[in-house]
Amino acid sequence: MNAKQLPVKSEKLKVLLILFFLTPLFALNISVTILPQKGVVKAIGGDKVNVNVMVPPGNSPATYAPNFKQLKELKKSDIYFTIGVPFDKKYLSKIQEINPEIKILYFGNLIKTTNNPHIWLSPALLQLQAKTVLDTLIDSDPTNRAYYLNNYKSYIKTLANLEVKGFKNIHQKAFITFHPSFYYFAKDFHIKQIAIQKEGKAPSFAYLAKIIKLAKANGVKTVIISPEFPTKYAKIVADKIGAKVVVVSPLNERPEDTINQLTEVLK
Repeated sequence: MNAKQLPVKSEKLKVLLILFFLTPLFALNISVTILPQKGVVKAIGGDKVNVNVMVPPGNSPATYAPNFKQLKELKKSDIYFTIGVPFDKKYLSKIQEINPEIKILYFGNLIKTTNNPHIWLSPALLQLQAKTVLDTLIDSDPTNRAYYLNNYKSYIKTLANLEVKGFKNIHQKAFITFHPSFYYFAKDFHIKQIAIQKEGKAPSFAYLAKIIKLAKANGVKTVIISPEFPTKYAKIVADKIGAKVVVVSPLNERPEDTINQLTEVLK
């Protein structure tokens, strides 16, 4: 081997190593409250973003308390996207205390909503959330504007196709669920959601009897249960009205997959 080639190869290796170790430093560090937000941020941000989820899978945003590792990740975050669940209301001031420089934005910044925070399960509202993410990423990292914009266009196309599929294939008029997680999905597709849970509480037997009567009157064929919430009452209703029981988590990482699943079970 020619000795003169060694310094050249050594220099090339050095450059590659520098690029390897520096690349993660240019990624935006973003924290979100729940897993579906990560799915949207990654859909737009791709490999230009690192996403820290505060409420991990299998936990309720109403009761979860962050651990030390998550709080440490928060200190490194440039942006925090809230979503309006109880976790946000409880820990937002703590987040600002831990990282005073963090930029806090509401995920549904372009949306006028009710007190129901489940805006990520509506294809129409999800498009507005994607636009909030796009605007925020471009504002924070204008160098990668074209990259974010291309990802955004692709994601919007996916959501538009989901809308078309939903209007074409959903034929059921109403469904039962324990927690009102699917309110905006139901609103999008003009289908009635009947929630068993009332004001965050388990139903009384009298209220459960009303739900059963309402379900029969609306010809309910499907009862949706979610692993994050109690299933006992939903199964009681299903038995009484002879409906099928399906499991759909509102907290999957890719909300577009959840929307597609709901479309399939409500055909």
